Amino acid sequence: MTLMTAQNKKNYLAPKSFTILLVVLLIFPALHSALAVNTGYISDEKPAAKTAKEAESHFEGSISKKEEKQPLFPTFKKKMDSLSPFWRDTSLFLNFRTYYFYRDKDGASNNEAWALGGSINYESGWWRDRLQIGLVGYTSQKLYGPDSRDGTLLLRTGQQEFSVLGQAYLALRIIDNLNLRLYRQAFDKVPYVNKQDSRMVPNTFEAYSLIGLGLKNTDFIVSHVTKMKTRNSSSFEYISEVAGYKGTEKGLTMGGARYKFSQGNDIGAISQYAWDLWNTVYAETNTTWEPTAETDIRLSLQYTDQRSVGDEMDGDFETYVFGGQVGASYQGAILTLAFSSTDNDSKIRNPFGGYPGYLSLMVKDFYRADEDAWLIGFSYDFSSLGLDGLSSFFNYANGDTPDSGAAASPDQEEFDITMDYRFKKDFLKGLWLRLRYAYVDQDGPDGIDVKDFRAIVNYELSIL
Repeated sequence: MTLMTAQNKKNYLAPKSFTILLVVLLIFPALHSALAVNTGYISDEKPAAKTAKEAESHFEGSISKKEEKQPLFPTFKKKMDSLSPFWRDTSLFLNFRTYYFYRDKDGASNNEAWALGGSINYESGWWRDRLQIGLVGYTSQKLYGPDSRDGTLLLRTGQQEFSVLGQAYLALRIIDNLNLRLYRQAFDKVPYVNKQDSRMVPNTFEAYSLIGLGLKNTDFIVSHVTKMKTRNSSSFEYISEVAGYKGTEKGLTMGGARYKFSQGNDIGAISQYAWDLWNTVYAETNTTWEPTAETDIRLSLQYTDQRSVGDEMDGDFETYVFGGQVGASYQGAILTLAFSSTDNDSKIRNPFGGYPGYLSLMVKDFYRADEDAWLIGFSYDFSSLGLDGLSSFFNYANGDTPDSGAAASPDQEEFDITMDYRFKKDFLKGLWLRLRYAYVDQDGPDGIDVKDFRAIVNYELSIL
């Protein structure tokens, strides 16, 4: 019998691994969609969770849940109780942000900037229980940014400040928890198409979406996205232009759902068809259980299939990546182990938002062609030590790729650490201080080592 090469063995295992994942998805429905230590766009927007059970999924509702806060003018807000619901239930809040970013790339130009800005967010109540409007304006103003160190994505190309009406939507309530949302909007935890709020201003989209939340234990979205505004842009471009094909006018159509079997038990999948570019299908499944009153354990699996479609403007390709993650928590500490493996045909593409992979870190995503990677992570919430609001997490990931052939690239490793402090009391509640550091080491003469430092201050203030 002819010996199977390592390359052929990987090609053989891929369909088998996908079959195993599908069996898990279909046979074991008691699965929860949340992860342990933060990675990807979860780490960009949230501090570390206190327990594995409380951590959030990469695939949840497309609309964030608003946290009720004491308004700055409570007396005026109280006087609005006599008005119609459209005015009475109005919300208005400011989100101030200042952000310093420095990236040192060995053998390449460095990136550095410091910006000040944030957003003003308005949302009306429901008019006749059917119509609602929302507006969000964003700005990023330069405090410091040498022209020679462009590329931080805090500012427009050329270290230029900018402002933009990033969201302007009309919501139409069909029935309770089933809404049409039209025109400019943000998608929160939708894999591959999301706000990726890791700089001053998030991605937003011009889209026409049907969104259901909590309908018979199911959240779902069906949407056609025409244009997108990236994190460092003040203009909306067609989806195909964002992918790099200027002068084209193609959009993206997606549909997905997440079903909750019971509290902490659910499953989800979504398909995203970028016309004449590629189709991306993502599925995830997770489970959690509590061996003791103080211990949570979480197991997670995910799979992405991505392949060219239509006119194949980005070339003829098909690829996949699958991964798994297990996390355990005890008294505020969470330990996580994860892995991923990408097909040898091509890397994964994600120009429309953050990558939902378990190994998506501050700098690298570990989804290059034929890359096998693993991760260890640890987080700790210090409230049990009397330091309420202080938390930290770190991740270490290692990715291995072939040394020769079409998929050859430098092996790489990344270490990240994040420190967060969120004030909990009085007028400082809503103030969030964050420090982040990453180090990337790539092997060989073609490898580029990276040191990445970020300091971020957020302050959310409710006006009404």
